[in-house]
Amino acid sequence: MSINIKNLISFPLVFLAIATLLLAGEVKANTAVKRKDLCSGVDYKPLCRSVVKGITDPLTATKVAISYAIIKTKQAYTQSKTMANNDNIKICKEMYDDAITNLEKSLKSLHVKDKGTLNSDLSAAISYFSTCDDSYAESGEDSPFATLNKILEHMVDNCLVLVTQIR
Repeated sequence: MSINIKNLISFPLVFLAIATLLLAGEVKANTAVKRKDLCSGVDYKPLCRSVVKGITDPLTATKVAISYAIIKTKQAYTQSKTMANNDNIKICKEMYDDAITNLEKSLKSLHVKDKGTLNSDLSAAISYFSTCDDSYAESGEDSPFATLNKILEHMVDNCLVLVTQIR
């Protein structure tokens, strides 16, 4: 049985070349994954990731996040309507209504990529959630919306960070 030395030398070289290409591709793929994690810069990563769910386009992710904040704010508004009507509830209803308006306006600003108005409307929404809780604090009561408002604030804060990634 004769062994061809050329075949023995070329096999390790071919194997080395293929291994190098595969490793280079893996490094490139891992780098791409890191760049596409839009939630890596937000303060509330788990919340962001649960809303954005792997979307890699910043514009789409921001639209989804704002839309979700609108849905959750509408739920808070609906919940406030079921509670006994007092001054604090009236304030919260008004604040949720204003927040919904600003969030819907922010979607329009997003569509035309008007980041200044977008940031302003998102920031206003955060202040409306705080105002609802502040009305209770000023009357010496605990806000029944405190936990929900904190989540809404975090959601919109994440939106503000997502906006910075839009080109």
